[in-house]
Amino acid sequence: MKTIFISKDASELSELAPFFKNKSITMVCRSLIKFEPVNFEGPKDFDVIFFSSIRCAQFLETSECIDLHSYSLCCAGPQTASRLKRMGYEPAFVGKNASMPDVVSKDFTKWLGKRRVFIPCSNRSLKSIEAHIPENQVHSIVVYKTLLAPKKINSGDIMVFSSPSNVHSYFSENKLQESSVLISWGSSTSFALKEYGVVPNFILKKGSVIELKELLDNHFSI
Repeated sequence: MKTIFISKDASELSELAPFFKNKSITMVCRSLIKFEPVNFEGPKDFDVIFFSSIRCAQFLETSECIDLHSYSLCCAGPQTASRLKRMGYEPAFVGKNASMPDVVSKDFTKWLGKRRVFIPCSNRSLKSIEAHIPENQVHSIVVYKTLLAPKKINSGDIMVFSSPSNVHSYFSENKLQESSVLISWGSSTSFALKEYGVVPNFILKKGSVIELKELLDNHFSI
């Protein structure tokens, strides 16, 4: 029986449930990070809000310091866009390739034009989206903390790492077995893995659960 570890909680992976039904496989879904809000003062002069993840949107909405309906909302990729829609918001810009933030930054900067953007983020943000935006057009403010929450995890046949923070948390307590197949959720996560001397076998380009399902279906007999 094969084992797959995914560094996300099961609640974020509902699309995978039908795929694994009746298969001889043990799936371990466990995030190795946790989050907490921080006090912040929102900017007063901006036109657009950009969300690199749905968590940024959730913390900003919970803060109640900004009416999200009053601004054009943008996001890094289709998965975040889908969740924004479930929250009742229609994104004006959706990045085509969430796993390649540099590409999204270039596309978003072109779309933004001369407007000003507020980017709520985590304290561990790599600030990749800001890379190509003129400094006088962007307000990047920490609205929540990402904290490492390492746990002992048995190395599985397939290991799926969903973020750089999850990578750092995993390696603070665990080691990989050489036979494990590694799947990285985007380029930033791949760079984090390389810091520990490992190279992913596969990189999710769109950064979505559906893409992960298709990859597992196409490349692995499980």
